[in-house]
Amino acid sequence: MMRWAKDKEGLMRWAKEKGAKSDKAELVKLPEGGGLSLVVSEDIAEGELVLSIPANLLFPSLVSKTSLSSAMLRNADNSTIGRVSALCIYLMGERLDPESFWAPWISSLPDTFRHALSYKDEEMEMFQASAFKELRQRKITNLRSEYESIIKPLVDAQDFAAPEVPKGVTAAQFGFDAFEWAYSVITTRAVFPGLLSDKERIGEVPVVLLGPLTDALKHGESTVSISFDGEGQEARFTAIAPIAKGDAVSVGCGLTSNLELLANRGSLVAANRNNFVLIKFQLDMDADIHASAKQAMMRQLNLTNPMTYIVRSGEMPQGLLSSLRIQSLSPTEFTSYHKALESPVSLDNEWRAYRLLISSCNAILGLYKTSVEEDEALLGAGGGLTARAQAAVSLRRQEKLIYDSVKAWAHDAWSSLLYAGASTSE
Repeated sequence: MMRWAKDKEGLMRWAKEKGAKSDKAELVKLPEGGGLSLVVSEDIAEGELVLSIPANLLFPSLVSKTSLSSAMLRNADNSTIGRVSALCIYLMGERLDPESFWAPWISSLPDTFRHALSYKDEEMEMFQASAFKELRQRKITNLRSEYESIIKPLVDAQDFAAPEVPKGVTAAQFGFDAFEWAYSVITTRAVFPGLLSDKERIGEVPVVLLGPLTDALKHGESTVSISFDGEGQEARFTAIAPIAKGDAVSVGCGLTSNLELLANRGSLVAANRNNFVLIKFQLDMDADIHASAKQAMMRQLNLTNPMTYIVRSGEMPQGLLSSLRIQSLSPTEFTSYHKALESPVSLDNEWRAYRLLISSCNAILGLYKTSVEEDEALLGAGGGLTARAQAAVSLRRQEKLIYDSVKAWAHDAWSSLLYAGASTSE
């Protein structure tokens, strides 16, 4: 079985023997355990079919109903097991079966990944003040909980002496490490068409696409649309723009930020308009003697304290700005608090709110150990960083740029307000 893992040409040949079609693309091995990538071998025109995959190569279509994984899932309560967990059980079971139809593909899958679960504790320093660290810890906790509450009971309930169990397979081989590997394969390599736009997803398409060649598609800015031919029973990937020779075939990732992409998929998009940072608003109930009164005002305006806001480059959530206006109120402005939702309460209050916003961004930026310029120097050092380190530096740089854009927004908004006031007074 392992001969396939080092033979990408053999894997492509096997997939084509089973009905896959891809005349102008080839598999390329990525560095640092990144698995395989489908790369264009000749220029492809817009509207040209890049790849077609028959339904029998969409995992787990040909898993036998008498297989170990199928038997384990029959013990599951359908109301408690999700699609990804079920796919994990199929993948773990088929990985252990040397006679599995899927053996050539499974043996080509990587053992290491680049998503949040793959990073070690000591690597977290590379992310500095990024929310990636907290997101990673939540994913670790949630995955362990999912294994203990859903997967392990199915393993414990399985009779490993039953006929459907391949010889030598034991419950220990369905441990947490095997589950984490299967989960990593699915979350980093499966295509989830529900995330895509109407341009990228044509008609009814299976909820999850996973299997040979589809798992080698890059996740980022889409170069292909996905459709499913019900009559021909095949998934079709068609170029939505010209694809140059040497470029990876890429599927879209929807409205997903790089923080989420790296955490879940192990990839980044160079200019991702969906990137964001988190800014937490909270009144200081100890230091501000008027905090209780301000909190009451916020309730009247349906504003929440505390509240964490998603902030994208150059944008300002109205709820955050309104909350900052309330926080910046002086006692003489209390009677005008209702203005905070739609307009400045006063010129002085608006200035205090902007100053508070800028100082908050500066405080957060101060938690990062390097500047944007230092990060850019590291990224431009000519290949001195590993792929994992490069991803961490890129992500933290993008976050700093968003905080800088928020500060720039505040400066521009203040300048516009002063200009409007000056024009009115003339």
